[in-house]
Amino acid sequence: MDAVVTARISSALLRVALVLALTSSVAAAQSATPPSPPGGLWIVGGGSATTLLGDCTDCPADTYVHSGGVLGIVGKPLTPRTDVGFEVFWVPSSAPSTGDSIKTTYLMGTLQFRPWLSKGFFLRFSSGMALVRNWAVIEQSSTTSFTSKAFALEVGAGWEWRLAPRFGTQIFGAQHVAALGDLTGSAGTVENVMGNFWSAGAAFVIR
Repeated sequence: MDAVVTARISSALLRVALVLALTSSVAAAQSATPPSPPGGLWIVGGGSATTLLGDCTDCPADTYVHSGGVLGIVGKPLTPRTDVGFEVFWVPSSAPSTGDSIKTTYLMGTLQFRPWLSKGFFLRFSSGMALVRNWAVIEQSSTTSFTSKAFALEVGAGWEWRLAPRFGTQIFGAQHVAALGDLTGSAGTVENVMGNFWSAGAAFVIR
């Protein structure tokens, strides 16, 4: 692994660590009602401010794109501390060079865990697939659309407040990663294409 790739990975890890630290510190003095017992329905819906970066083996200087995202989760509690469900995360954006529309949809199984029953802090881990339409690193004609499938991961954290017996809110920070592999376009093959998405947002919660 060369120095440039190592630097990019280190920079990505630092960014998500900062987002998670800020998310938890905002709510550090708060407490939350313990989650509902197993057997109920768990629904999360909200939005985020998202920054994304496309990367590959021989990509030029980093170009960040700022956009928004829409998050939805449907599942159920397994234990008072653990929830499982299906997550959809959608991010519309535009290619920096051409302005072409790029749409990324994450479809993942997700696990959310609370280390402390009396606190609202949670960790979230997800894995699945991302559908990426018109990814930015491939130079294509504006009349040509293409969709790529990618292996997807998410790591995130946040804080949840219970406002009513079955209703609450949460804030969260997360990094989503889409590993697209090698993509072939009109300019040739681009190796080891990766999409990184850093998000900070808020959502409502129904339990």
